[in-house]
This record gives sequence, structure tokens and C-alpha cells, in this order.
Amino acid sequence: MVRITIVLSLIFALVYCSKKKLETPEAALHALQEAYQKRDAKAFVAVLSKDTLQDFEEKVDSMRMMFQSMPENPQAAQAFEALAKDMGLPVAKLKELTIEDFIGYMMHTENASGSETTLLPKEVLPPAQVLRRVEKGNKATLYFADDEKLSFIKTENGWRVHLSSENMPSKKLPLNDDE
Repeated sequence: MVRITIVLSLIFALVYCSKKKLETPEAALHALQEAYQKRDAKAFVAVLSKDTLQDFEEKVDSMRMMFQSMPENPQAAQAFEALAKDMGLPVAKLKELTIEDFIGYMMHTENASGSETTLLPKEVLPPAQVLRRVEKGNKATLYFADDEKLSFIKTENGWRVHLSSENMPSKKLPLNDDE
């Protein structure tokens, strides 16, 4: 009887503690907005699509490579020290930078006034109003004011947000190749 109780308790704990499946694009949007407002990089990353994470990984990888191949240049060293200080990380941690570190940094440097952001268009942030929804198969798009839109991909774990250069103000992201 005690074994059954323990097993049931473990099953309940696993089910209760596991991530909630995002059943609709609107649920994924809400989870993304909530994570952004709380500046919770881990929760924000959990809502992103694999392709979006891969794009961020490339940016973070570029930062890691720049740090590792940094010449013995005092100005470059100062720049990396300033970046590490802004991120709240030791300089040595930059060579092990994670997507969560990077997104956390981006979130914490956002303008608190709700003006231009680097991760999401301001029209997507609360109190965003979805004006239209288009869903085709495992893809969906939510449309907002000022012709802003956000794409979603349905996975086995529910809907995930797909950020692309089209719906992310990536011009302001550090290390953008277009600069």
C-alpha cells in the first residue's frame, strides 16, 4: 500500500510539475508575454520554436567565438568586460554563454517604457489585442496593430512561437550580420 501511495505521489508530482502544454497559439502568446513581463528568460526560451532557438544559438555562438578568439587587445578586453558586467556575468562566462543568458540580458536591457524592444515588437506586448488569427495545419499567425504579426508552430508539446527577422526587431540585436 505504501509503494502504491509513493508511486501515485511521484506520478502526480511529475504531471503537476511538467510544463503545461500550450494548446493554442493564444496560449503560447500569453506564456511568452508573461515570461517577457517577468523577465524570465527560462520561461521565454521554453515557448520558442526549435528554429528560433537555433537562430539565437548562432548569435550566441558568434559571441562565444569572438570572445575565444579575442586578440590581446586592451580595447576589446574592456568591451567584453563591460558586456559581462552588463550581463551580470564573470568575463570568463562569456565563452560559455547560453541562450538563456543572452535572452535574459536582452530582457533586462529593454526600455522599461514599453517603447521599441529587441525581442518582440511592442504591438505584441500586453495589452496587445489579436486582430486576426490564421491557422493552416501546424502553423498559425496572429495579427496585431500596425500590421505586426507573430508566427507559431505546433509541435508534439503544443504551440511554440517562431520569431524570425520578419517579426522580431532583430536590427537591434547585438552581432547582427546586417549591421
